[in-house]
Amino acid sequence: MTEPIVVVGAALLDADHLLAARRSAPPELAGRWELPGGKVEPGETPQAALARELREELGVEVEVGERIPGEWPLRSPYVLQVWTAKLFPASPDPKPLQDHDDLRWLTREHLWDVPWLDQDVEAVREVEGRL
Repeated sequence: MTEPIVVVGAALLDADHLLAARRSAPPELAGRWELPGGKVEPGETPQAALARELREELGVEVEVGERIPGEWPLRSPYVLQVWTAKLFPASPDPKPLQDHDDLRWLTREHLWDVPWLDQDVEAVREVEGRL
């Protein structure tokens, strides 16, 4: 049996807001919202991968926090793990540089105003209690 490949997602928090990113590609995911992140490369820790992915995708520098309990299956052999993160004070504001065409900071009362990707729904429910 193949070892799962970990995909890390960021519960990027700013006070009582969570950052959501709208996918622009691939076509089957375009227009749906997700927690930004990406694949952990060989020899990389999940935390280092998350910081790298957010730098590449959003142009930000973050401090990775704690892992959100749970692991969610994606298309085999991938699994999603979510970590909290916050912007470093000197970091620029996030911009949709890769794979996304829009970003929104959502409060708890507006968390479900966007159509989340199916695989992110359970993770967002876990994060909801932290807002």
